[in-house]
Amino acid sequence: MNKLILTLIFFLPFVLFSCSDDKDNEDTGINKTYKVRYEASCDNPDLTMRILYSTKHTTVETVEYDSKVVYVKSPFSVELEMKYAEFCYISAQVYDEEADEIADTGATFTTSITVDGVKKFTATNKNASISYYALGSE
Repeated sequence: MNKLILTLIFFLPFVLFSCSDDKDNEDTGINKTYKVRYEASCDNPDLTMRILYSTKHTTVETVEYDSKVVYVKSPFSVELEMKYAEFCYISAQVYDEEADEIADTGATFTTSITVDGVKKFTATNKNASISYYALGSE
């Protein structure tokens, strides 16, 4: 019985002090919330852009299904709060409203992703532009 009591007395402090609290991880990237800003523009402001951008819980494999689609004129921007390891993605291309399809007009698109005020990815291309970034990949 004395051995059990001595064992508890010696090992109880180790158990108590080794338990982790979420406060220990607040400053690490794992629990961090990022402010993500998506931007897209077209050199022809009269064209309607089809913007596809990821929101929370999107992965590389599910970006086509889990992303939000909007149809807007240039320029476009939106800000979101996202968490560590989430996938940021934005694409822009011309949408022909009459034909109800993506059009090839030769227009130039620019997309970009800014995380916590720092631009992480920018792309400029004809007909379509895609930018992507994984949060926490610094």
